Amino acid sequence: MTASYRKGYIAELSLTHKLASMGYMAIRAPRSGRIGLPSPDIVAAKVGKLIVIECKSRAAAFTVEKEQLQELLDWQEKAGASAYIAWKIARKGWTFLHLKDVIDNKGNIGKKFAQEKGFSIEFLDQI
Repeated sequence: MTASYRKGYIAELSLTHKLASMGYMAIRAPRSGRIGLPSPDIVAAKVGKLIVIECKSRAAAFTVEKEQLQELLDWQEKAGASAYIAWKIARKGWTFLHLKDVIDNKGNIGKKFAQEKGFSIEFLDQI
């Protein structure tokens, strides 16, 4: 397992467990981008609410690939899911972003954007 894959795997797994501790039924889709079907990193459900999450663990700004954004849109449209990008910022924890905000910003995510548009995991229950 390469170091970057392992880092992402551990981050996704910890987020899956965090969602489970909040009462969600949550699963991590292993190797999600490699199965040829629209598949987010994490799928979670709680009392009729379905969320899908694309996870990123990066120290600096990055761009979410158009294909990943489109796959999340497909989940929104076909399954009625709420879609988010979750960014694990080194030594700061997770920040969540609405898919629409990320698309409006052309997939670009940086610390300033995350500060302005992001929210913590606890707000998932209020949305």
